[in-house]
Amino acid sequence: MPNRKLTKSFTLVVFIAFMFLYPILSRNMYWIHILSIVFINVLLTSSLRTINLTGDVSLGTGGFLLVGAYGSALLAMKLGLSVWLSMLLGGLMTAITAFLLGFVVMRTKGVYFSIMTLLVSEILRLTMWYWKDLSGGSQGLNDIPRPNAITIFGLKTITFDTRFTMYYFILVIVALCLLALFRLERSLGLPWTALKKSDVLSESIGIDVSGYRHVAFVISCFFTGIAGALFAHYMGLLEASELGKFAMLSSIYIIIYMVVGGAGSFWGPILGAGLLTIMPEIFRPLKEYQPIFFGLLVILIMFFMRQGLVSLPHNLRIGWIRVGRHLKKYAVQRVSSR
Repeated sequence: MPNRKLTKSFTLVVFIAFMFLYPILSRNMYWIHILSIVFINVLLTSSLRTINLTGDVSLGTGGFLLVGAYGSALLAMKLGLSVWLSMLLGGLMTAITAFLLGFVVMRTKGVYFSIMTLLVSEILRLTMWYWKDLSGGSQGLNDIPRPNAITIFGLKTITFDTRFTMYYFILVIVALCLLALFRLERSLGLPWTALKKSDVLSESIGIDVSGYRHVAFVISCFFTGIAGALFAHYMGLLEASELGKFAMLSSIYIIIYMVVGGAGSFWGPILGAGLLTIMPEIFRPLKEYQPIFFGLLVILIMFFMRQGLVSLPHNLRIGWIRVGRHLKKYAVQRVSSR
């Protein structure tokens, strides 16, 4: 067990070091852009998993992503607030929206909860689409400002006007958010998991079922709002079309990332979002078949690897042990037969 923990820690350090060094070593702006989108999707998927810990599945990720994105962008553009502040406020606006809607949404469970979050998401998207004076309607928002420059120890001034510097900006913010989600799961994960197993039994031992579900919903939406703010200030433009980042299909893809990676592990959504965001770029000529591929992949995962891709090393290790036992048994039988 200590060796396994040491291996995981070493792998994590190597991975983080690679992420920080890749832009310097590569200078490939296309893949720097793709990895920036990967980081945002990782934060979205990890945020969704917070809700899933209680046994709920939200189809409203796109709507709450929209609140954070438009909230931060409008605060920076209309009121002239610092992007650093507007991003935090965008996350808080999303959390407040989730808190207020939670008094209605949290009255439902299972498929009804999923449908409610989907309806809320579409209402939010259509509101931004038709409220032209605020959001620009079909024209959307353009020239969304980048984060303000910062000075490190009065020596080095860093501006965020290129994809290169924005890559590091997104990487650091996402890493901090993931650390916060990790610590929150360690603090509240036990009652959340108990709710997923049996909310009736949890209530019988004194767990506030509705309260913990509500808290998980608000926390998830806060970090979804932060991801939306990152997306807005990185892309520089927003529009709430039915085929864009805030649409229902985008929310479904986030669920697929979580399921394929492994919803039972903190690292599963990170693996799923990273792999499934990069793969369509590698197989771009076949991108029109992406929904079919994703559907088949989920079916295969559910049949043969229900814990997701994160369980692949464990399954391979168990498989290798079983093969070794069969080979040993076969060798013994061969020797005894002689």
